[in-house]
Amino acid sequence: MYINNNTMPELPNWLSLYLDKRHGHDELADHSGLNPEHWDTLFNRLASLTAEDVSSRAIEITQLLQNGNIKSESNQQWHFDPLPFMFSRADWNTLEQGIKQRTLLLNKIQQDVYSEQKLLLSGQISPQQLYQDSHYLREGFSLPSDELKLFFTAVDVYRAPSGEFKVLADHCQCPLGLGLLLKNRIIARRVMAEEFAECNVQQIKEFLNLFQEGINEFIHYMDDPRIVILTQGIDDPNYNEHAFLSTYFGYTLVQSADLTVRNGEVCLKSLQGLGKINVILRWIPDQSIDSLEQTQYSLHGIPGLLQAVREGSVKVLNPFGCGVLSSPAIQCNLAQLSEQLLQQPLLLDCPKYHSIEDVKSSDWSQLVFGSYKDPKLTLDGHLDADKIKQLITKQPSDYYFQDKPAFSSAPFWDDGKLIAKPVVFRCYVLTTENGIEVLPSALCFSYQNSANAKGAGWLKDTWINTSKDIDLTEQSVPTPIKKRMDVSLLEGVISSRTAEHLFWLGRYLERCENTIRILRIFIDRYTELAIYPDLIRRSTVARLLAAISAQHIVYPYVEQAIKLEEFDSAVSKQTAFALLADELRAGSIINTLHYLANASVQIQELLSHDSRRIIDEINEQVKVLKHININISSRAMQSILDKVIGLIMAFNGSLVDCMPNSNGWFLLEMGRRIERSLQITSLTGALLTQELEQAEELGLLEAVLSSQVSLVTHKRRYRMYQSIGTGLELLLLDAEYPRSLLFQLEQINQLCKHLPTKRRQGVIAAHEKAILLSKTSCYVTEKDYLQRTDAGVRKQLIEFNHNIRLNLNTFCDVLLLQYFSHTQTANKLNWTNIEQAQS
Repeated sequence: MYINNNTMPELPNWLSLYLDKRHGHDELADHSGLNPEHWDTLFNRLASLTAEDVSSRAIEITQLLQNGNIKSESNQQWHFDPLPFMFSRADWNTLEQGIKQRTLLLNKIQQDVYSEQKLLLSGQISPQQLYQDSHYLREGFSLPSDELKLFFTAVDVYRAPSGEFKVLADHCQCPLGLGLLLKNRIIARRVMAEEFAECNVQQIKEFLNLFQEGINEFIHYMDDPRIVILTQGIDDPNYNEHAFLSTYFGYTLVQSADLTVRNGEVCLKSLQGLGKINVILRWIPDQSIDSLEQTQYSLHGIPGLLQAVREGSVKVLNPFGCGVLSSPAIQCNLAQLSEQLLQQPLLLDCPKYHSIEDVKSSDWSQLVFGSYKDPKLTLDGHLDADKIKQLITKQPSDYYFQDKPAFSSAPFWDDGKLIAKPVVFRCYVLTTENGIEVLPSALCFSYQNSANAKGAGWLKDTWINTSKDIDLTEQSVPTPIKKRMDVSLLEGVISSRTAEHLFWLGRYLERCENTIRILRIFIDRYTELAIYPDLIRRSTVARLLAAISAQHIVYPYVEQAIKLEEFDSAVSKQTAFALLADELRAGSIINTLHYLANASVQIQELLSHDSRRIIDEINEQVKVLKHININISSRAMQSILDKVIGLIMAFNGSLVDCMPNSNGWFLLEMGRRIERSLQITSLTGALLTQELEQAEELGLLEAVLSSQVSLVTHKRRYRMYQSIGTGLELLLLDAEYPRSLLFQLEQINQLCKHLPTKRRQGVIAAHEKAILLSKTSCYVTEKDYLQRTDAGVRKQLIEFNHNIRLNLNTFCDVLLLQYFSHTQTANKLNWTNIEQAQS
């Protein structure tokens, strides 16, 4: 026991309280060994910390884990414990050897099950039990043998009361948690830097380098290789992890709709058109890979992928069909298979399996009940005894019993003290041409919540001591070997779906900023009217109210003449509140922020850490907006608007220095310019087209200029004389003024040069024609022409704005059709459908 075997002069009080409790099966209290120097090193370093100090670290870790991790409603946060788990060198050597042996064995079984099937013919694996398992996929039988080798797998291990390690589950399809482990290690290095160095913790960077080198083994002979990470999308509760790995490794993150199979090759739909993909690192299950061949249709499948794998045009990691290795039909025979295939006893076995006949009359309280046919069926032998009896009376050969695992516990910090929680260790394995490597760490998590991927759980970083002290003087940076690389890292190849999200992110950013500026001016004007109720201010507020209510100057920018109604001051606040926080109103700030956050989630692998932190804060403001009501004061609304626009400006600033045009970022800027152009035309068209008294016109012009951050510039440039004409010249026709319409059009024209050319030389593309028409209209139009009135209406200004908007809408439509169009979702096609269609 650790309390008797430790060599510390004095234990910290918070640790003594934990060890003084009775623990029947605890990693620290009962399984630390006779010489627990690995734990002593850690606790000697932590001995000076009080319970308050540890709690402070826990809070810091929670904040770091959440910062920059864009959250969705379906993706809960994990609790990361401030105390790491320490493995002794002896325990880790035992685990490492057992994991390597087990991985080698599973590789051999995978090769046999989908090729010669000697193990099935000899009866060592029951064909009846294996074939009815949903993880066995007959489509894998036709794949080449070199497409069946495992690459990256994981195994869940726990310690039994006897002290030996047992396997809870093998994860051979898409092992989750690597991104979470890596993120936890980064945080641990920051918060516990001194302890990390003192304990001589093995680094995991070498394993991650081997991971990338292992992928490069499949493409080293190619001139133009491309690697992608395939995910189900933001609906997957593990999407954040996929995005993190995409950012860390530099691979393009794609969804099935981004890929298509043409002439036996898997291609990425990008701005440049179709580009061949060579390696797919998939994070979707076997049953969802190919929606054309497989009977279980999935929207996440890529029609024709399996045929492309057969032809050798693409490499899928992990290989198709490896989910069968977790089948009970295989797992229950691993000990015997190890003796035959490896001539070695199995070092890491799973809990013992029992046939129904063997334990039919025994006590089931220490057993769990499972099905060979349905892997998801798991029943407790004691709690579900009646249901089990009903099932085994029908078809007993379809079911089995297994010993109930008895998990060890480990200390977790909760509410200022250590508490014991059952733990499982997820270890990660890499199989390459040079052998099998085990990650020198593990994802230590509390098993209570692991069954629900969407639920929050408890995590620990797992530290493995190096065999000797690290000599920093001998450390040297390895000389990089010049290799052909994934050019998507160099050229910035992104999918057309990602490009479209960048475009709309830019539009939402500009739309939100503009709406906030308009609402702030409106609130200022109607609160000012209560103090100074003159006719000019009343007219200005009335026209702003009508334009906002009818959505002439906010999204969707309706093109109609303003209809003034009897002014009511009470309606002003209601309109302001609706524009701020009404989720049923199109164009409201809360809805725009929601769309902005959704677009950010879709491209989060391209965002910097600071940008993601700002998006988190924007999401927090959305929560605030959801809880306010009509009784909120105007001052409180202004305060919220100030916070939100501050976040928008900070987000824009965080993008400025990380926007390489080759990576599609120019589309974000293009979206902003498009939205700003629409805003300028809607503002001038709704508020400046009616001829009014000069004082009223100047009052409206001041509001328009203020919303475009142009009031000071206008006053300085036109000190002697100000009119509607001078305002229109500044806002519409000045090619050198950064907030003018013509300046936006010039910028859009320049950004279009980054779009791939899809026309022959000497011919102007349709989207370029739309921008050219708008630019020409601005250059040839004079301000006097626009401010001229006819029967009290500036018809030329209305026509000018209308034509500009038509051209901008045409530009967006062409952009959508030529560059943002996606591959069509395939329809399920198999013999069942054909027979139904013929009958």
